[in-house]
Amino acid sequence: MAISEVSKFHIFAHLSIKESLLNELQKLGFLEIIQIEEKEEFCGWNNLDDSSNSPSSASLNDVKFCIDFLSNYANEEDKGIKSLFTTKKTYSYDELEKIEQQHNFSVLHAQCKKLDNELNELNLQENRLNAVKAEIERWQELELDLSKIDDSKHIKFILGSIAKNSFSNLALGIEQQVGASIIQLVGEEKNRVNMIIITLVENTPKIEPLLQQYLFETFKYSHTFTGTPKQILKTIKEQLLGIEKKRREMERNLKKLHSKNQFIYPLYDFLFIIQEKEETKKYLKKSEKTLAIRGWVQNKDIPKLQKRLKEKFSAYEVSFSSPKEDEQIPVALKNTYIVKPFETITELYSLPGYYEIDPTPILSIFYFVFFGLALSDVGYGATLAIITYFALKRLDLGEGGKKFLRLLHYCGLSAITGGILLGSWFGDILNYLPPMFDGLKIFLMQKLPLINPTKNPIPLLILSLTLGVIQIYTGIILKFLDNVRKGKLIDGLMDQISWLSLLTGIILVLLKGVLPLFLERLSLILAYAGIITIVLTQGRGQKNILLKLGGGILALYDISGYFSDVLSYSRLFALGLATGVLGQMFNMVATMFHIPYIGFFVTLLILVIGHTFNLLMSGLGSFIHDARLQYVEFFSKFYEAGGIPFRPFTLRTLYTKIKDIEE
Repeated sequence: MAISEVSKFHIFAHLSIKESLLNELQKLGFLEIIQIEEKEEFCGWNNLDDSSNSPSSASLNDVKFCIDFLSNYANEEDKGIKSLFTTKKTYSYDELEKIEQQHNFSVLHAQCKKLDNELNELNLQENRLNAVKAEIERWQELELDLSKIDDSKHIKFILGSIAKNSFSNLALGIEQQVGASIIQLVGEEKNRVNMIIITLVENTPKIEPLLQQYLFETFKYSHTFTGTPKQILKTIKEQLLGIEKKRREMERNLKKLHSKNQFIYPLYDFLFIIQEKEETKKYLKKSEKTLAIRGWVQNKDIPKLQKRLKEKFSAYEVSFSSPKEDEQIPVALKNTYIVKPFETITELYSLPGYYEIDPTPILSIFYFVFFGLALSDVGYGATLAIITYFALKRLDLGEGGKKFLRLLHYCGLSAITGGILLGSWFGDILNYLPPMFDGLKIFLMQKLPLINPTKNPIPLLILSLTLGVIQIYTGIILKFLDNVRKGKLIDGLMDQISWLSLLTGIILVLLKGVLPLFLERLSLILAYAGIITIVLTQGRGQKNILLKLGGGILALYDISGYFSDVLSYSRLFALGLATGVLGQMFNMVATMFHIPYIGFFVTLLILVIGHTFNLLMSGLGSFIHDARLQYVEFFSKFYEAGGIPFRPFTLRTLYTKIKDIEE
């Protein structure tokens, strides 16, 4: 339906032009190069392996290291979200080629490695000093030189910590065992105390069993710092300040280094382009003098390919062939500008097969309508539409990002439409306007809306289920048309038209009393015709006549699945109702605060936080549940997924843009 037709191209060229030929094909950017299979036509041909002949001496990984390292010291406008508002610089392919020749990257790489090692060493020193600091701070009230506490031959200094409730018992035990000893508290930590025991060396064997009994944790000083704990902490503080000073100086130098070496960004992109070209070479074949290239091209691009080859080369031959059904044919969707953003929904599920239906054009209508009912608030929709509009104008995004933002922009417009239909403007915020706006309020919330779900939700529920029936019918009809397209008219009549007949008959029966008499009679005819057709045809794959009949009867059970599918659309009703009710709740809570002077600001704060939360949660829920209805209820009726995306061999860049190649 909207799948771009492709052909297989075959290029044979003189081996001498392989580099220039691959360069031109990469610049064209619309060819997918594939592996040439080992068959008789290429018997004796070899793989093209020129990876060792890379034109660049710089390594992609080395450049990436410099980018990752130096980007930490970029200007503030080049970091985080602000970087999205910075326009990427544009280069021609020839300018990218000259980047490496104009700059000495090896010198920069050596500088970055050296500075990185120095920063790591500073961090290591800082971590060691902080660890010592944390250890010594426990003993800062101690007036002893920690480096000399083990120097005495006659006096033993024992430092450590013990549980608070064990301190008195330990002190009493030491006094009873050895008598004259000094026991002093040095500090407290939660449920433990730090202490020092000063005794004669010969008393140590008597004290050690007591220390073990009361779970005494001995502190052993093993660092090179000398002096009392306060002196050591002062020395550590001075060294930490020196490290911080040196780090700041290095950071200033790194900022200058980053600003002076912006060439690393286009250099990375150029090397990435070269890498992709080198990786593509493994798909090619060569003989003694000939190069063979094979791949896929969209039919609309064939004239461009022929024109470029004719302009640039003479020693080549190109031909095209139609794809075969047993081949893995890549899929490129082809939709109008308005429909294109909805390809995101299709791609999130899976691309269609090459010979199947692209659901995007039909899906776009349903997704737009369903999202509008689910979010259904003019204020939220306008907020989403305005934010995405300015994001599209200001942010420097790739095609995928732009396509997704355009989808969200359409979702915002859809929510505005749904909000007008249901009379929701940031919930019921219009009810809080001064009396002078009563005319506007009555028009926007009473006369203009077609449904008021807070007063009478049933019409919204009926609308949601009706839309579900329409989408399910659409899916069945699309499958019937697909069968007709493939020459399976009989299958379409038996598998789709039979169900349409039965479902239509049941719906008309349910509407009995509302419809004209002839439609009531027609409902029974359609229902019976559908039942008979299903019973007689749905078991046709069986060989035994009883199994055929049994299969047909069992197939009638699928009617419960269809009703379940229709009920799934009640989520549109629930989401639309919840969005409005939550908005009204935040409005009510915000207006309950009548605080002098600051009441207005409190109300404004609650409104902003509340409605932002509601927009995010309801918007996310609408996006997910809308997609779920497409994937589960709609796609299951007709969609054949499993397509392989068309991946062109092109000039892919991350940090820069490449000027359009003239055709």
